[in-house]
Amino acid sequence: MHIDAVKIGEELRGLQGGVIDTSSLIYLEKIQMLETAADFFQFLLPAGVVEEFGCCPDGCVVHVVRESLSTDQAVVWLAEQLGQPVLSEDRQLLLASSRRGLTYYNTLMLLLSLVLQKKLDVARYRKAYAGLRATARYSPVVWQAGAQVFSLYVR
Repeated sequence: MHIDAVKIGEELRGLQGGVIDTSSLIYLEKIQMLETAADFFQFLLPAGVVEEFGCCPDGCVVHVVRESLSTDQAVVWLAEQLGQPVLSEDRQLLLASSRRGLTYYNTLMLLLSLVLQKKLDVARYRKAYAGLRATARYSPVVWQAGAQVFSLYVR
């Protein structure tokens, strides 16, 4: 699989936020980056995500969507309605986003975006990355994409 690290890096340099699901909030919390990420990104959450996560992190914006939608459906629907990327770790949710033509990112890409935008220094990135390596079950392709973007943009 070909990875366009330049394209990904450029997208991440401009990333300002998106519709986040519970899995990414949990990962960010586990690696102690939720507060930092919420300070710099505009996280939009369907009410179901707040219910699943247990709170609305500071700076996040809650949106009420149709009750007939599951939380995952609400994430995709809201991203589509607002023209925002989906932020998730859930493979099925990311596949649904892809089918709808939506941009999507995982926590690794959020960390890379923070470091590329100089909102996170390399030492803190490496610490958060180590925590993510211990937590996340990404495929080798995802880890490789992250490494390529990092090596291309970070000196």
